[in-house]
Amino acid sequence: MKKHRRDILAIAQKYRGSDTPLCEHFGECGGCLFQDIAYAHQQSLKLKYLNALFAGIIPIDEIVPSSPYAYRNRMDYVTAFGKIGLRKAGRYRHVVDVTSCALLQHKSGALFQKLRPAVSRIEDYDYVKHEGYLRYVVLRQGFFTGETMVNFITSRDEDRISAEIADIIAETDSASIIANDSLADTSFGTEFKALKRGNIFEEFDGIRYLITPNSFFQSNSHVARELYRRIKSRISGQRVLDLFCGAGTISLFIADAAEHVTGVELSRESIISAEENKRINSISNVDFVCADATQFLIERAMDFDMIIIDPPRGGLHPKLVRHLAARAPKHIIYVSCNPPLLRQDLEVLTEYSCDSITAFDMFPQTPHVELMAILCRK
Repeated sequence: MKKHRRDILAIAQKYRGSDTPLCEHFGECGGCLFQDIAYAHQQSLKLKYLNALFAGIIPIDEIVPSSPYAYRNRMDYVTAFGKIGLRKAGRYRHVVDVTSCALLQHKSGALFQKLRPAVSRIEDYDYVKHEGYLRYVVLRQGFFTGETMVNFITSRDEDRISAEIADIIAETDSASIIANDSLADTSFGTEFKALKRGNIFEEFDGIRYLITPNSFFQSNSHVARELYRRIKSRISGQRVLDLFCGAGTISLFIADAAEHVTGVELSRESIISAEENKRINSISNVDFVCADATQFLIERAMDFDMIIIDPPRGGLHPKLVRHLAARAPKHIIYVSCNPPLLRQDLEVLTEYSCDSITAFDMFPQTPHVELMAILCRK
């Protein structure tokens, strides 16, 4: 990923200065790198980078656009060293004291403005010395439902939420205190105290998704919905295996286009969420299995007509790639947030031809890009 970052930043240099940054923290905060580049140029440079990366495999002609700003449905504000904000660019031990973020949806941004003064009066957490109380303030929002969530990540199971903060979170749909006593610098935990409802909903084309404090959901709901629509358009009555299904977002979205969908995920917590989402949407032709993806593929690959793969950023284990090459059915839809690893895996999957790769600009103002590759067995 470091080389990917260097390569795309090198291409970006010629476009610098083509736009005026919207955020006063640009250049100091590490959240954005492209605010001084006009959005049309951001798309062009990402396509230029991708076509160089996938040269010899297939040209990439399309990048699905996003709103350039106010697209994020989640923001994790670190509270440390007397500041509330985001990490300084390239400096993990430094926090930029931000007053707002141009990427966050407006409703959540307004909530942060109200919370910030009150939160500043709570003891923060020194993540270098591992001392203190409040580690993160996490804001989440359903893009299409408008529901909001605020989570206070603390170093111990202790409620220090003031009456002032309680009045503010009365305006939200969900609020929790989440204790995380580990040395790891993460914005989730295991001990929950719900201050009000413990979840919110997002909705894509009539499918409702339950979002809990610890659950993963794509940060750009608008582009994620378009990605899911593109996946669904490739399905017509097949038996589909959805590997790394998480909380069942893709499995449930495509259910009415498939004969049957089986979602496989190693995280038991995610499978519990997937089953709950299935119940909420009254969907009967989807099953979820808590299992290792590689082992499940070895045992059951021949039961399916199509496989959807949406792995974490670290990509696929080499063993899984080998078994895909040997056992997978005729069609694979491979979703990747790591273009170099996708290129690497395509070089191993020689039994498949790559019919198309579509880019999705899931994270405007940053070097990141999501890809959907359509593979067909030769």
